[in-house]
Amino acid sequence: MSDSALVFASRLLLYIAYALCSYLLDRPIGGQRLRIGRLSLSAAHDICYEGTLYNKSYSFTYTASSVSWRLHVPRADNPRWLTVTANNIFYTSSTGDISTTRLETLLWFFPVLFRFTSGPWANITIDGLRIRVHKSTATPYWIQRMRENLVSTFLTGEFLRADVFRTTVRFSGLSEHEEEKPKGYTDRKAQLAPSEPCPAEEDSDSDDECGCCSPGSRDKSNGIATYTHQEEADAFADADTYKTGPLRPGDEDEVRFSAIARRVHINNTQGRIYTFGSIDSQMRRNWAADRGSFAMVAEECRWVRVHFPFERVAARSWYAQLLASILHFPIDLVRTFNDPTSSMNVYVTRVDVTFDSFRLRDAELVRQGVALMREKAITSNIDWSDVFFDALVDAFAPG
Repeated sequence: MSDSALVFASRLLLYIAYALCSYLLDRPIGGQRLRIGRLSLSAAHDICYEGTLYNKSYSFTYTASSVSWRLHVPRADNPRWLTVTANNIFYTSSTGDISTTRLETLLWFFPVLFRFTSGPWANITIDGLRIRVHKSTATPYWIQRMRENLVSTFLTGEFLRADVFRTTVRFSGLSEHEEEKPKGYTDRKAQLAPSEPCPAEEDSDSDDECGCCSPGSRDKSNGIATYTHQEEADAFADADTYKTGPLRPGDEDEVRFSAIARRVHINNTQGRIYTFGSIDSQMRRNWAADRGSFAMVAEECRWVRVHFPFERVAARSWYAQLLASILHFPIDLVRTFNDPTSSMNVYVTRVDVTFDSFRLRDAELVRQGVALMREKAITSNIDWSDVFFDALVDAFAPG
């Protein structure tokens, strides 16, 4: 175990002891105070936890309407032994706010043995996660780590699927009109049930294509066209709608950069699959006022541990799987202690992230993108000064 993990564990145990003492004595202890409105054997209601850290330079408040726990008898078809559910969580601090409607944690009993997961001991489901950061210069540590992992996966991971990916740039005074539909897209209702029959349908004996449909792309029933690849049609239809707001004439922002993606599956090559049903991100900037903001909306987000290729070569017998699970249990404990996220699968129905004050230089995509370009240039023996100079000569040299 690393020294930092031991220090973190010792401080965590100390703060837990302070919180329990403050609840029993009904007074702050060591800058921590825990209050519970009603406590029973299976639930706690009206929880409020206040504390300060780092010599009172960081303060936070945690509230939850209820936290319940329920024990289960593990079975082969459902090897869970504990379910913890928290409702209406709200966390406020000096650097940001976090809230969620519902958080459910399932703890498994030897999940690899029963082939329920590929390693994680817990499944976490979050319903309606909202994150607000006041300043990008003071991003909370765990949010910064989450950004680093996500951007690194986008830049270096293997894209298994990406139905739609589109970016737009709008400038105030130049593009204040409403969002235009992408070329080639039609209304969703017109796609699924066109009001006028397709020319090819009027003459069933004709083998000529009508130009709007291709063989095998739709099924005809009573004059109604239903696309065979319905999932893809829905993805393109949803791509026309931004969940982030457009740049309006009255806004003071000078530029708005937006990016959307639909049904994205990425393998980070480290045994994790990232899946997103939809992603809408937007950055706004006002250089005159030296002010910027960032917002992102993502739905159907999953972070799942999968087997490595060498683990999928041959299936183990039940006895071999049992022996491996028992021998790996101490290793899993140490790994969970050092990195708790390595032992969990996460599913978030929707996450809304907002930065009230955002600087372009704080964008993780810019940081890692520049670092990756520099690394590729060094390994490829490319002198970037020569590249930019040649580009300028080609751009301004006469005919």
